[in-house]
Order: sequence, then C-alpha cells, then structure tokens
Amino acid sequence: MLLINKNILVFLFFVVFIIAGIWGHCFEQLKSKTIDLAAGIKHGNISKFLDYKNDVDDISNKALSYHNEMIDVNSIKDNLLGTRVVKDDTTVVKADSDSLIDSVKKLDSGEIKKVVSAIDEIKTVSESNGASFLYCAVPGKEYYQKSPLNIDNYSIDNYNSFITELDNSKIPYVDFSKVLTENESKFKTYYNSDHHWTVRSGFAANNALLKELNSRYKFNYSNQCTDINNYDVTNYPNWFLGSKGKKVGTFFSWNGADDFELITPKFKTDMTEEQPIKNQIRNGEFKDTVLYMENMEKDYYKSNTYATYSGGDFRLQIMYNNLNPKGKKILMIRDSFSCVVAPFLSLQTSELHICDMRDFEYYVGDKLNAEEYIKQIAPDYVIVLYSGVSNFEESHGKYDFF
Repeated sequence: MLLINKNILVFLFFVVFIIAGIWGHCFEQLKSKTIDLAAGIKHGNISKFLDYKNDVDDISNKALSYHNEMIDVNSIKDNLLGTRVVKDDTTVVKADSDSLIDSVKKLDSGEIKKVVSAIDEIKTVSESNGASFLYCAVPGKEYYQKSPLNIDNYSIDNYNSFITELDNSKIPYVDFSKVLTENESKFKTYYNSDHHWTVRSGFAANNALLKELNSRYKFNYSNQCTDINNYDVTNYPNWFLGSKGKKVGTFFSWNGADDFELITPKFKTDMTEEQPIKNQIRNGEFKDTVLYMENMEKDYYKSNTYATYSGGDFRLQIMYNNLNPKGKKILMIRDSFSCVVAPFLSLQTSELHICDMRDFEYYVGDKLNAEEYIKQIAPDYVIVLYSGVSNFEESHGKYDFF
C-alpha cells in the first residue's frame, strides 16, 4: 500500500507539472494577444479584433492538441491504481494477460438458435441460386482471455454452443478457433489494444478457408499465394493503438501500443478495387488497390492502422484479380475481421464481392438485399465471416440478410 501511495504522489506531481506548463504557456500567449488588442482599439484599429479572434482560436486548438497526451497520462494513473475496468460509452476490461477486452454476457439457447436460423436462411438462398455456402466461425478475442472475477466472460460457452447448433443445423462451416489455437505459438493472434486479430492471423485464416473450400467443394487454389515465404513481411514496432487503447489510453496496459506487420506479395499482381456506391475505382498492384496505405501513418489517436487492409468497412467493395479472369466468383458477407482476410482471398479469385450488412450511421448507401445481389452476380460461392456470436437483436443488423 505504501508503494502505491508513493506512485500516486509522483503521478499527481507529474500531472500538475504538465497542466501548469500547458495552461501557463497558453495563458501567457493569450495575455500578450489581449494587450495587443487593447492597444489596437485604443488607436482606432478595429481590424485588430479579427486578428485577436484568430489568435485565440489558434492558441486554443494548440491547447486541445494535448488532449491525447492527457488521456495517456490518465492511463498511467489507472494502471498504477490497478484499475481493470473502465465504463464509458463502452466497457473496456483489462484481462489477466494485460490485454484489453469486452465483457461478454451469456446467451441462452433460444438466442443462439435464432442466429443460426438466419444463417440457415442465407445458406438456403445461396444453394437455391447455384452457389456453394460456407460459414466462417471466428471466436471473439475474449475466447482466449481471462477476465476479472467480477466481469462476465461467457465467450467460450457462447461460442461452443454456437458451433454445436451449426452442427445440429447441418450448416457447412470452418471453425477458426482451432486454426488460431494451432498458431498461438507462432505469432500473436489478436492485438493487445484492439479487438481484432492480427494481419498474420488473417493470412492464416485465409489459408484455412481455402483448405476448407477445397475439401468440401474441390476449390482449386494457388499454393504460391498461401506460402508466407512468397511475401514481404515488414514489422512496424509500437505502431498501432487499437480502438480499446484509444478509449483508455496507451498505458492502461503495460503492453502499450501494438506492433503492426505489413504483408505484401513478392510475386506479380494486377488488381482492380471498386466501391460502386461511392463510384470509386482503383487499379494497380496489390499494395495500390486492396491496401489503403494512408492508414499506415503513425498516429495513435487519429489513424486506424488496421484499416490499411481493405480500407475499413464499406457497404459493398469488389476486388478483381486481373491475372485470373477465369477464376471463381465469391460473395463474402462479413464484419471487420475480414479486412485482413479479403485481400489475400482476392488473389485466388476472379472477383471477390464483399458485402457488409451491419447497421452503422456512418455507412454510405443502403444495406443490400443479399438474395437480390446473389441473383444479380451469380457467385460460385457465398461465404459469411463473422466474429464471435451476439444476441440477434443487438448485432447491429448483421443477420438481417434480406
């Protein structure tokens, strides 16, 4: 207890020192500008007032730029106090491993059956239109983490019940929990400061997906594109602060910011990426089309580095592989976990249509009707890739396929 008290005293002194420095500096600048304004008005120079307003805005904006630094300072305080849970608009939990996760409530069998029933509907529609169907079951990060005793974490129970119900309903699926478990000793599967899996996990998940398609439906794929040795892998240390880290500050966990790997093909690629709703088309190599390199800027609180792959979330995105025009056409209905899967999958197809059914206000365009879109494009395969399993009513509409 004495050690904690010493730490808190040091922290409080540090905070007071920073605030005094920031606001003292700003006050001195404002004081100087105010004296200039008074002198200008005294001599009839009214235009000085507009200059003064602009100066105040500039000084205030500079002061606000310290907002992110103060979040980080507060995160150190929380860490020293041993804070494990922060509740704001969302809840962030520090797992026993020091990784940041959600709380997960237990779903009853009726809720899980309702979710599986919706998946069964899209399977039936796919098959009735000549497309083979596969569900990609992705465990949430909490599946691998231990929460504080006072925090619900039913991720394992929910996921296992979900898999059992998929079996009972005879829905073709691939269970990524096994894939991730097999690779845990080789690379980090999830980011510490974010809920998403890493780019390396996305690469491994794509390979497992291709093997499952081949096993079930004789889908032929290129081994060149599944071999990590045929890719350039560049690691960017302490580069990415995920959505949970942004909520609680970089040092809420001593893991700090995450490393980020950029994985790009060494072999020749020729791609086209289209966002029809936005009338946007990009042509070029893998890195110029299905990657959005502007997101690689290192800025913990403004950049979303994870969105380097696929560019983030869109209503509809199409990736064309111009080197494989006679390849298969796939429709992928997905959440954000597929951002680091879709670019690698696109190397094995002629067309990869990526559809997001979730309800978010920031999305451009109306939600697609999956049945109508399947009839329109006649895909060879329909894949649904969702992370975790959530209550049907609280899933942001992602199971509302029609």
